[in-house]
Amino acid sequence: MNDYYRTILNDNIKKGLLDAISASKIKHPFLTGRLREIVVHQLLEPMLNNNFSMGTGKIIDYNGSISNEIDICIYSQNLLPPIFFSQNDNLAIFPFESVLSCIEVKSSFSKKNIDDAYKKFSGLERDLILTTGVHDSDNNPHPQIVVKPHYRLFIFQADMKNYSPESFLITYKKIDPKWNSAPVISQVCIAGKGSFCFTDQGWIHMAYDESNNIHEEVISFLATIVQDLPRTEYSRGVPRIGYYLVDAYTTDRIIDGKLHIRPWRPGKLIFKLQELQ
Repeated sequence: MNDYYRTILNDNIKKGLLDAISASKIKHPFLTGRLREIVVHQLLEPMLNNNFSMGTGKIIDYNGSISNEIDICIYSQNLLPPIFFSQNDNLAIFPFESVLSCIEVKSSFSKKNIDDAYKKFSGLERDLILTTGVHDSDNNPHPQIVVKPHYRLFIFQADMKNYSPESFLITYKKIDPKWNSAPVISQVCIAGKGSFCFTDQGWIHMAYDESNNIHEEVISFLATIVQDLPRTEYSRGVPRIGYYLVDAYTTDRIIDGKLHIRPWRPGKLIFKLQELQ
């Protein structure tokens, strides 16, 4: 553990949280966007290398499905490219194969806010399909083991006088029926209180160090995100943009100099993927 590195990061976190408190005093529609900017620019951005970037928008798959708007999508610069509508706002649509992590940002702790994030993420998990990034010598899709995006929640304020780790889990288990086996939201940070992460060993918790004013909960949250990115990216292989742009069954074939119009038997691509947590 490097105290110098941690001190710089903790100072950035404290500044970001103070900025969030200032922004929250102004009851204005821009608040959600401002809180999102704090998470992106003051907390996450300094931790990412050039392989990864972030934006706000909707996630799409090759089959035409589209998600609700996600506050923060962390995506790989080495996989399929997003399409940006506004460079200033980093507003884009993101191919599912490029998205490595999704984060919803909430101004306060409430069952309604957690339920809103859960519904967004569970819809995304249910409706969107990853294509394979592995093909055989005949260019046929090959079975693949992938790490799907991890879904995370960052909460700025928790006006809970009697906060305990159990208090969050009591609320979350009312929302997610698989809260203790395969939860949709696998990591949650409640700034100034604690962070939660679901692992092979079940839920683990990191508390805010109030006596020393060290935001262990945010440091742990950020560290887990950044550590996950290379492994998730590597698992995607080399996905193909052609699945998004071209219907292979509409192409013609030339055999012995003679044109055969769409000789392929219409069908549906089936991708055999096994998910790792």
